[in-house]
Amino acid sequence: NMSKPILYYTDGRGRAEKIRWMLAACGIDYNESFISNKVDFQRQQAEGLYLFKEIPMLEIDGMRIVQTVSILRYLARKGNFMGETEKEQVLVDMYSVGMVEMTIPGLYFPFKPNDQKPQIWLGIKKELKNKFLNAFENILQTTNNGHLVGNKQTMADVLLFESIIYFMDIEKEIINEYPKLQAFMASMKEIPWVQKFLQPGSKRKDFADEKYVAMVTDIFFS
Repeated sequence: NMSKPILYYTDGRGRAEKIRWMLAACGIDYNESFISNKVDFQRQQAEGLYLFKEIPMLEIDGMRIVQTVSILRYLARKGNFMGETEKEQVLVDMYSVGMVEMTIPGLYFPFKPNDQKPQIWLGIKKELKNKFLNAFENILQTTNNGHLVGNKQTMADVLLFESIIYFMDIEKEIINEYPKLQAFMASMKEIPWVQKFLQPGSKRKDFADEKYVAMVTDIFFS
């Protein structure tokens, strides 16, 4: 089946943004099917389009893949971003799942009441640094070659880049005390496919604004 892959999600970052970055890393051209209202989403669920009634879903190579991490793993294997040896593959997997977990509080952040956001962000930031940024800084210190795993780009690098961009959109100075992470971000920005994906007109999405928050709240939480 030579038809273009289709990514089903809303027209925003959310859990699908890491998938968009991996599709870009793999150089895969695809279409997006945006869910924009509750009625359509419920109809698609009733028609059995989504296993577990959840999105994101990626239709690719004759399959309908759900679960963010399963989609990411499939793309990483397909594009050879999973590491070379068994040990490398375990590390790529471990770090990538960590990054998905690391981003989730950030994804919920735009949905919090505005008056509570400063306080909530302090809590998110504390955990982000203590649990994750410190760890990834140390890993980059140890590998000392600009990559988290092995000596070439893996999914772990791609997802770390995407995750840090996300948090920098909340607080620009978030990695100021992390020299290795800063160097990592700078070197990633030199890579042609990354540069291209950062340009306007790519399938990269903007940080959630009030309109997006209202739409998502209506579809999933009302």
